[in-house]
Amino acid sequence: MSCARIPSRYAVATMIFISSCASYMMRTNLNVNLVAMVPVSNTTEYDSQVTLNWTAYERANVMSSHLWGDILACLIGGPIAERWGARYVVITGVLISAMLTMVTPVAAKQSYIAMLIVRLLLGFFSGFVNPGCHVLISRWAVATDKGKFSGALMGGSIGIFLAWTICGFLIGPFGWEWGFYFFGIVSFVLGAMLCWSMYDSPDTHPRISKQERKYLAENITVQNGKLSIPYRHILTSLPFWSLCIINFGSGWGIFFVITAAPNYIANALNFNIASTGVLSALTYLAKSIFAMIFGSIGDFLLKKKCVTLNALRKCAIFISHVLPGLGLLGMGYPGMNPAYYITLITAVMALNGSVTLTTAVNGHDLTRNFAGTVNGIAFAMMPIAGIITPYITAYFTKSDETSAALWQPVFYTGGSVFIATGLQFLIFGSTETQPWNVITKIEDEKDKEKEKQ
Repeated sequence: MSCARIPSRYAVATMIFISSCASYMMRTNLNVNLVAMVPVSNTTEYDSQVTLNWTAYERANVMSSHLWGDILACLIGGPIAERWGARYVVITGVLISAMLTMVTPVAAKQSYIAMLIVRLLLGFFSGFVNPGCHVLISRWAVATDKGKFSGALMGGSIGIFLAWTICGFLIGPFGWEWGFYFFGIVSFVLGAMLCWSMYDSPDTHPRISKQERKYLAENITVQNGKLSIPYRHILTSLPFWSLCIINFGSGWGIFFVITAAPNYIANALNFNIASTGVLSALTYLAKSIFAMIFGSIGDFLLKKKCVTLNALRKCAIFISHVLPGLGLLGMGYPGMNPAYYITLITAVMALNGSVTLTTAVNGHDLTRNFAGTVNGIAFAMMPIAGIITPYITAYFTKSDETSAALWQPVFYTGGSVFIATGLQFLIFGSTETQPWNVITKIEDEKDKEKEKQ
């Protein structure tokens, strides 16, 4: 039996990795495709291809539109997955996103508004994947496996790396349309794989061994059935808001690195590296690799009881937030050689990979029953930060994007947010299971109301 070799829980973790990878491939392929879709210079590289005449304002809206859909999906995806099952939420999100990716070239050629709508819908449906995956983690990951499972969420970073790398090879010979078609086709195939190996819980998995089912039942306590979500208690919980804040800080730093830093290097420092997309792709590869390493190290330390859970989370905050923040502050010093800035950008993203021990998993410390809801709301803070950061950059550099002096407050702001949001977790963050994790089923509440009447 295959389960004797590869535990079913690790097969589910692999599916979490694959679904996250597919989701981000479809979200971020536009970053590279847009260069050929809407040329902003007199280059003749794409003269033989169909191009679109969008303004800078329209390009910016198209690029950010999926974030608005993502925010909404994060807020409602968790409760939906908790009530009706994460398996179908994740699979549906991947498959519908694949379909929307396939029709993107048609929408783009039809009109700017059509493209905007498709991207908004894509962000919405792909946004269900993350909270759905967190519900799966709450059902499948024992305490000493949480680092590995949260590391599987970094499949999104691998998806970005693949999208930005592969698109460059597809656009030239086949046209920018295949920068969408290819990832739509691949995601349909990956969606079929999810149907085979992704299940809501050990109880519903048809091929899990009896030994593993017993082991998970003894080490994971999750209430099943239709549950009444204690929104009032969650939204008034200080540890929950501390989690939201570190997610906001992480999102600020990540979006800042992939938008502001390359522009700074290209425009203010005159290093011709931003146009290729290779730098950004490598930073995400570094983040993915280090995320898995940090996650495995954290699980090992907990398993060997070398450190308490609280100490692990709060020490990891220095690696995931404080050190990357210092790296952004270091970006504000002009006059260094290219290797200095490239090393800093890569180091910032690699160190932030330790979110597998902080933002990606702290919600599971607070609650298993509502991990999807809590992590969905907290994760929504990241795209919100992604929407804000370009405006901050534009505010400081609006008079002259080529002035290194004007870029300094941009990096000081970005680094300070990264550091401050991390440090607050040392005071207000918690790894204790919260009292509102234990709740009453909706049916039981209705019975009590009837008794009162």
